[in-house]
Amino acid sequence: MSANITITPINLNGKIPKNSKSMKARKDYIREKENIKNGINAKWDDSSYNKSCVGDYFAFIRQTEDIVEIFRIEKILNAEDRPDYWDMPEHQRRNVLCLSKMITDNISWIEFKNLIGYKENYLLRGTSRSKNKLTL
Repeated sequence: MSANITITPINLNGKIPKNSKSMKARKDYIREKENIKNGINAKWDDSSYNKSCVGDYFAFIRQTEDIVEIFRIEKILNAEDRPDYWDMPEHQRRNVLCLSKMITDNISWIEFKNLIGYKENYLLRGTSRSKNKLTL
C-alpha cells in the first residue's frame, strides 16, 4: 500500500547538549518506547505544517544506528491535547499523532531511503512530511 509518511530523526547514540531539542526528542522517544512495552500505543507530534492524515505512515529514523521503525497513524488529536512533558515552545501548535503498533520489522535507513526515493546522502534534520509516498 502506498501512503504519505511523516518522519522524525532520533539520536540515541553520541553526546547531545543537555537542554537541546535532540535531547528532549531522545527522552520523549524513550518514554514512548516504554509505553509500547507496556501495551500503550506511541504518540508523537506532527510536522510544523500539521499535514499528516489518519492512515498515513509515521517513522522514527535512528540514523546513527541505521534503523527505521514504521507505524501507521491511527488517530490525530489537536495541539491542545499534547502531553504536559512535550514542552518545546515552537512545537505547541503541532497536532498529536496516535500511532499503531509497528507495522514492519525494523528496516535499515539506507533501505528506507531507497524505498522512498531519497538520495544516499540525505540527512533528516527534524520532523517532516516526506514529499514522496512510501509503498510497503
